[in-house]
Amino acid sequence: MAFNIEILDEDKNIDLITIYDENSEIKFTNFGMRIVDWKVHNRSVILGPNENEDVIQYYEENPYFFGATVGRYGGRIENATFELNGQTYKLEQNDAQHNLHGGSNGLHTSVSDYEIINEDEVVTVIYTVDMQSDDDYFPGDIQIKVSHRYDLTQMMWTIHYEATSTEDTLFNPMNHVYFNLNRTNETIENHTIHNQIEFYPLKENQIVKSLNTVNINDELNKEILTFKDIFDSGLEQIEQFNGIDHPVKLENTSFNISNDELEIEMQTDQDHVVLFTLNDVDWNDEANTIHEHGGFTLEAQAIPDDIHLLGDKAPSILRSGKTYSSETSYQIKRKK
Repeated sequence: MAFNIEILDEDKNIDLITIYDENSEIKFTNFGMRIVDWKVHNRSVILGPNENEDVIQYYEENPYFFGATVGRYGGRIENATFELNGQTYKLEQNDAQHNLHGGSNGLHTSVSDYEIINEDEVVTVIYTVDMQSDDDYFPGDIQIKVSHRYDLTQMMWTIHYEATSTEDTLFNPMNHVYFNLNRTNETIENHTIHNQIEFYPLKENQIVKSLNTVNINDELNKEILTFKDIFDSGLEQIEQFNGIDHPVKLENTSFNISNDELEIEMQTDQDHVVLFTLNDVDWNDEANTIHEHGGFTLEAQAIPDDIHLLGDKAPSILRSGKTYSSETSYQIKRKK
């Protein structure tokens, strides 16, 4: 086991951290608290820059939030406004009239301080960053700690979030990594989803309609689905968005997706995961390796726009003096 640190930009204090052994390798950066690459037996299982690309430029130009820690609020807040404690807050409208992923000054743009804890086969990168209310127009200044722990023996990446705020605010972080267990330039159509897909339908503006769910397995009368089954289903919501971009209600703490060789298991303490299948590609890298339906996300978080759906009971409300804490892990396994 080993790790190394490469300075990507000394003036901006941006580094690339690589943790590796003979079986796997994972790369992180403190620019957006991102996962940059994850190789299992020399195969990349996530989407990201290749070794010849400028990492910083790639993420500055890439509009898909590849590998980024997203916050302070993951997903869309309708009309970029919400009410909390009787006060109305107006946010940046960076997705038509809505606020997406906390705005253009969200965590994905941050350059964080970090420390590394090396414990034999487990290496943890602990990032710390402060967000000011003046930067993103959410109430309260918020102190955030995000830990990326990699267990080389288990081939497991674990994210732990902690946060406190000076005022009552919203906090709904997630990571926007895209997985593809094939070679990363192949479609994910052959991937099998081993959980029920009970999703929340979206309005045309991609905001959650209501708390009434639709079960795709029941709609197609199939216990196990591939992404191809879903893409070809003819369901109105799938046709409308050219794939999935929906919050999914979790039956339990785990969610599993596999191809013929590998399986990814997500474990989370969240009740929902946003499943997105890279439905439109309007920007590409130098080698044109990004393709429609070329990856999927597993964004463990509260339902986007929960402040409008649930009001004062929204899980994303972080009260002043309280500490937010949540953990999600992803493990790659070889199928037997």
